[in-house]
Amino acid sequence: MNITKKETFLGWAAAIAVAIIWGVTGVVSKPLSMAVDPMTLVFFRYVTAVIGLTIVYSFTSRSESLSKDLGKSLKIEKKDYLRIALCGIVGQGVFSLFNFLSLSHIGATENGVIQGMQPFATVFFGMMFMNFRMNKVQWGAFIASAVCIYAMSVGPTNSIEGGTPLLGYVYVTCSMLALAWTAHLRASLADKYGSVVSMLYQYISVAALGIVMVFVLDLDLSQINIILSSPLLIGLLIFLGTGISGGSYLVQLYSFKRIGVEKATMALNLMPLVGYLVAVMTLGEEMVLGKTIVVSLIVVALYVFTKFETKETDKKALKSQEA
Repeated sequence: MNITKKETFLGWAAAIAVAIIWGVTGVVSKPLSMAVDPMTLVFFRYVTAVIGLTIVYSFTSRSESLSKDLGKSLKIEKKDYLRIALCGIVGQGVFSLFNFLSLSHIGATENGVIQGMQPFATVFFGMMFMNFRMNKVQWGAFIASAVCIYAMSVGPTNSIEGGTPLLGYVYVTCSMLALAWTAHLRASLADKYGSVVSMLYQYISVAALGIVMVFVLDLDLSQINIILSSPLLIGLLIFLGTGISGGSYLVQLYSFKRIGVEKATMALNLMPLVGYLVAVMTLGEEMVLGKTIVVSLIVVALYVFTKFETKETDKKALKSQEA
């Protein structure tokens, strides 16, 4: 299929849009996490996500071209129930809980940078459990990014009243690792059932556990009134639950179709930079030269890491075809 210049441009625009949507997760979560306690906010988020993704599925399942990639049937094999629940509870619930907790101690900038380390952590877990290997260039990119992260952690941090920066870094690191640990399993489920269907069931598992937690921990659901009393918080929750956790998949699929998976994935390396800039513009977080340089270097390191990985994958695929 021939792709026109206009379609290529729109494909790149969609890929960058996804990077922006996912990159502002910390910024969107910040006001919500300051208004509602983290555990209750997790429950609100995934109830909203279930509603949002159900609406998305109702549209995508009617389209033959979309349902092929996003899922056309809600039927799930029994042997995958536990795997879906694990991805939902750990990869979504634990991820969100620790992410919200971190925002009480560090700024959205620091949060976004650590979350942007997903590619490194995902490969590390792949090395531990799936015999993946990092080459010298990837190791170099990883070490460079680790040095940058250390520089950011010991440098000027956006101060949060009553917060402990070190604890915030621990929380967001746990959040990032929870998502990275389930990355390969989530990918296999998405390949089998479609990304929207597999994610919908993951969100349902978190929401179902959330209902249990409501009674076990006696969560104060009346806090929803705090959100409902503010148009801004309502908009942020809807965007968090349906935009970030739902509609972004359709935008990403569009970019895959127009410019390819590899190029579209490359655009996600902009996430730390996007989060940093948006946090400065919307939350009034501090912009300093040192931090700007560090964030930029991390984006470059992520680009080198994923770019070289793509080249290596292409070479291996070519060799296998020749064999």
